[in-house]
Amino acid sequence: MSVFRNIAAACVAWPLVLCAGAAVAADFPSRPVRFVVSWTPGGGADSLARKLSKGLTERWAHPVVVENKPGADATIGIQSLTQAPADGHTIALIITSHAVHPSVRKALPYNLLQDFVAVTNVVEAPNLLVVNPKLPVRNVQELIALPKTRQLNFGAPGLGGPGHLGGVMFNAMAGTNAVHIPYAGGSPTLMALVRGDVDFMFTTMLSGMQLAKSGQVRAIAITSTQRSPMEPDLPTVSESGLGGFELVTWYGIITRAGTPKAIVDQLARDINAVVREPKLAAQLASEGTQVIASGPDQFGPYLTAEVRKWAGIVRQANIQPE
Repeated sequence: MSVFRNIAAACVAWPLVLCAGAAVAADFPSRPVRFVVSWTPGGGADSLARKLSKGLTERWAHPVVVENKPGADATIGIQSLTQAPADGHTIALIITSHAVHPSVRKALPYNLLQDFVAVTNVVEAPNLLVVNPKLPVRNVQELIALPKTRQLNFGAPGLGGPGHLGGVMFNAMAGTNAVHIPYAGGSPTLMALVRGDVDFMFTTMLSGMQLAKSGQVRAIAITSTQRSPMEPDLPTVSESGLGGFELVTWYGIITRAGTPKAIVDQLARDINAVVREPKLAAQLASEGTQVIASGPDQFGPYLTAEVRKWAGIVRQANIQPE
C-alpha cells in the first residue's frame, strides 16, 4: 500500500495527468503479458525472447508468455499486435529486417512507425563476412579484387533482409557487381556457401564462427565499426578499406501505439534491468551479442532513422517492392 500512499501524496503537487500515469504504471502489469515472437521456436530471436520472458516473469510475479507467430516474412506476428489493447500487456520483438520491410513490401499490413511505440533496443549483434574456403580470398581487399577475374555471387535469406542489403552495400562501396542469390533462410544459405554454390555471404556472428572454426567457411571480417572482443584478431569491413561500412542486427521491443507513456517507460526500465543482469549479459556476450538497453527516447528516433536508411539503400539498389 505504500506505493499508492506515495502516489496520493505526490498528486497534491503533480498535475492530474502525471498522477494518473503514475497510478497506471504502479498497477502494471495486472495480468499475464503476451510476448509476440514472429519466428518459429528455437531460433536466435526466440531464444532471446525466452530469456527475457523468464527474467520479467520473476520480476513482475506475473507470467510473460512467449507466443510464436511466424509467417509472411515475420510480419504476421507484428500485425497481430495491432489488435491488442494499448495497455502494455502485449509486446513484440522486432529486428533490423522489420525496418527494411516498409521499403520492400507493397502491402505491409501495418505502419511500423505509426501503429506502434518503440520501447527499447535490447541488444545488437554484428554480422560476419564469410567466404567459401576454396575461394582464394583471405581479406576484404582480395575479395574486392577477385571480380576482375571472375563473376562473384553472394547468398542471402530472401529479398530485402540485412544479408541481402549488406551485399548491396558491399557492391556499392567496393564498386563490385556480385549477384544476389536468394535462399529460404539463414541455414540453407550457409549450406550453399559450404557447398560452394555461392561465394560469400553476411551471417550472424554465432553461426558464422561455428562454421569457420570447423573450416567449412572462412571468416574474413566483422561488420560492426569496432572489433569484437570475441574475435579481436578479426578486422572490421570498415577498417579493411570500406570506411563506414556497418551492418548490425538489432533486437528491439515495441508495443501498441497509444499505450500510456508511464507504462512504456516501465516496460523499458524492467526489460533493460533484466538484460543487464550480469549472468544474462555475460551469456549474451559469449554469443557475440552486445547489450544496448536503450529507452523509448533513444529507440524511437533510432527506429525512424533505420527505416529511412534502408529506404535509401533500397532505392539506390533499385530493388522493386514485392
